[in-house]
Parts: sequence; C-alpha cells; structure tokens
Amino acid sequence: MYIFDLGWQLYLCLISALLLVPALVLFLLYWVFPQSLRACLWGMALCCLLFLGLCLKLNDNRVAMSVDALEITAGLFQTRVEHIHAANSKIDLRFCDELAEFEPVELVSGLNLPGYKVGWYKLANQQQAFVMLIGEIDRVSVVRTDAEIALIGGDINQQGINARAQIRAFLL
Repeated sequence: MYIFDLGWQLYLCLISALLLVPALVLFLLYWVFPQSLRACLWGMALCCLLFLGLCLKLNDNRVAMSVDALEITAGLFQTRVEHIHAANSKIDLRFCDELAEFEPVELVSGLNLPGYKVGWYKLANQQQAFVMLIGEIDRVSVVRTDAEIALIGGDINQQGINARAQIRAFLL
C-alpha cells in the first residue's frame, strides 16, 4: 500500500501535529532561549521519528485467513473474527452503494477520514462492526458470524486466490 492510498487528510493531521506545531514551538523556544538549540534539534528529530513510525504503523493493513478465523489489522486497530467456516457464518460481496443495513453510520472507536475509515462502527442495523475501508473501493466484503461483523474493502476471496497463485508461482 502506498502512502497516498490512506487519504491526504490523515497525513495533514499527522504533519501538523507532529512536525509543524512542534517546529513552531521549538523555534519560539530557541528564539527566547538561544542556548537551547541542542535540545530543540533533538526534540525536532524525535518528532520526525515519531511521525515516520506512525506513518509506518498506519500503513500496516492486512487480512489473514487461518483455519477457522480471519485476522484483520488496520493501522492501530485489529480484530480476530472466529468461526468463519461455521454453518451460520457468511461472507458477502457487495457494492458500496448496496450496503443498506451494513452501512457504517456512527464511529465508536477508530478513524473516520475521507478514504480511511477504520475501527469499530455502529451500523445502520444498530449492530457494532469492525470496519476497514481504505482508499477508493467499489466493493466491500461483509463477514458475518454469530459474534461479529466485519466490513473489509475489496474482495477478500479474490485476495486469497491471488495470494495462493503467487505462492504457487514462487514454488515452481
């Protein structure tokens, strides 16, 4: 995933909070106390490292299927959907404008920016679900079990087929 797939608003917030505001504060500190140059430079270096670390963590987005579970990691948030192969579990592929009762309407815990909707949301049917909608997507995989609902951008079945094909090509 490229850095620009997450939406420019998220990076604008990170740059403002971790680079621009500290740079302004440290400049003012240096202006008032010129002997604090070394501390200001170390502070700015620390802010840059923190910014890069958060950018890397936010780009850590993956969906992994195990024997009977789906592990979803989306930046700072993660969940594990158990029993996905049970008889009453279901994985639907829907277009974004056909989500109906699975439309995320209220943020419970997560990030809600244009192009980056990740975390726990209350759906239109008043159930809580883990949502991972990143970038420009046209279809959403809706994973339902007795205990959980997860919305994942794209076709997770197709992603699994592509991963298996890549492994076969590598082994041959």
